[in-house]
Amino acid sequence: MIKVTAEAIAAIKSFLIKKDNPQTIRIDLHSTGCCDSSLGLSLDEIRENDLIQEIEGLTFVISREVYELVGEVTISYIDEKGKKGYVMRSSKPLNEWDGFGVCEIKL
Repeated sequence: MIKVTAEAIAAIKSFLIKKDNPQTIRIDLHSTGCCDSSLGLSLDEIRENDLIQEIEGLTFVISREVYELVGEVTISYIDEKGKKGYVMRSSKPLNEWDGFGVCEIKL
């Protein structure tokens, strides 16, 4: 359902260490401010109909509706000059730009 690279796991854990009360990491649809929706990450609570997956001590959730729309999600992390953040890819891409942009974890 959800795959996370080792680099992304390390970046998420580093991010959560700085938070007083780390929460669940939600995979959801976010607006890029442009034309298309994209996948994003945020800290959130578990909701009644969420699909839940534990990976290396981290709890990821995705709503059933979003999962049906996008399929399996892969989260990676890049730290390059001019491009730093999480890259979200899905087995059923939302748009032609799937996997090109980066996102941060929203609070």
